[in-house]
Amino acid sequence: MSSAARKKSVLAVTATALLAIAAPLAAGTTASAASVSTWDKVARCEASGNWSINTGNGYYGGLQISMSTWRAFGGTQYASRPDLASKQQQILTGEKILAGQGQGAWPSCGPAAGLGADHADPYPSAPSYPNPASLADGTLVKSPNGPAVKVMIDGAGVPVAGSDVTPDKYDLSKIVLIDDAAFNGLPSAPPAGTVVHDQAGGANRYVVIDGAALPISASDWTADGYNIRPDMGVPTAWLQAAVQRTLSNGRVVMDQTGNDPARYVMVNGTALHISAAEWTANGYDQRSLLGVPTSWLAGSAARQVPNGTIVKDASGKDATVYVMAGGKAVTLSYADFTGLGYDKRPLEGVPGTWLTAAAAKAAPADGTMLLTQGNNTVWQVTGGKKRAMTADEFGAGKASFDDVVSVPAALVNGLPTA
Repeated sequence: MSSAARKKSVLAVTATALLAIAAPLAAGTTASAASVSTWDKVARCEASGNWSINTGNGYYGGLQISMSTWRAFGGTQYASRPDLASKQQQILTGEKILAGQGQGAWPSCGPAAGLGADHADPYPSAPSYPNPASLADGTLVKSPNGPAVKVMIDGAGVPVAGSDVTPDKYDLSKIVLIDDAAFNGLPSAPPAGTVVHDQAGGANRYVVIDGAALPISASDWTADGYNIRPDMGVPTAWLQAAVQRTLSNGRVVMDQTGNDPARYVMVNGTALHISAAEWTANGYDQRSLLGVPTSWLAGSAARQVPNGTIVKDASGKDATVYVMAGGKAVTLSYADFTGLGYDKRPLEGVPGTWLTAAAAKAAPADGTMLLTQGNNTVWQVTGGKKRAMTADEFGAGKASFDDVVSVPAALVNGLPTA
């Protein structure tokens, strides 16, 4: 940069000039701006791109700003000299100089870099997004960085599938953008106890617990007090999946009416009764207790724990491990536990009283299919006895090998042949 150019690059700033410049700046309307890439061009021309340069010539930093200009345009809020400020701070001050003096403040390098023709904001402010907690139920939201859409339900962001848009009558023109982190951090299911229905319509009602949707029967609707709760419409696809989910293992539940003092613990979709003695001894009283629909609880309590579930006494007093087969808890030796591959499955603690009763059953329920290690014969339990099944009994529309449960040979050998 020539000596004459340097003199022009720092215009004398009088009090009158400062007032003229300050007015539009205070109003937030800069006369011009430039992108970072254009400012980089100016810096390469003025200082070979060195934003920390100080050669002792009275001009400092990448934009070769004099001290008088630096002070006049507020640069000292960042650093005592331009070369001591960051690149961004020098550019922000350069923006003010550009707004007040134009590209002529850098008489050679400004025009050469196209400083006067570039009107981009070098550091645009991040957009301000609403807090999703402030949005009304039913508001559609999305992140600015992805196509996924959610609907706000009681503080949760329930996913909306493409197939939901038309039948559920979601208006995509009313989507509200929220911060990416806030969007991704939204719970995907409404809070426990939320009453929901299919947004597309229908009379069925459900209560959400652990992300599962439990059906509320007509008799439960009023008796259990669900009729006085807000009834939220949720996306069809989400609801269909939620109906198939089970409550979390270890979740403690009771009849929502409160009329039944019995307490239960959930294990793989089955509600297991907790005796009075075990309620405190096993620490169930320390867990959150949730009410569930009366009819649903009755059905869950009558259901068998799924075959292949591995269980032991929750009290820890008995280390014996069992596999569930047709409602019977079958004792596993260590060799069985590892040889049958059950050491790869979760081990669920269950109430000891319930476990004792399950282990005492003489045989698995009728229809249970059993297989022992090292033997390809599948046995079906019928009337407490066993019968060998044939290959043609399996296939499409018939029995499935997925339903066969592996058990110790001692159980099968102990059953009489039908």
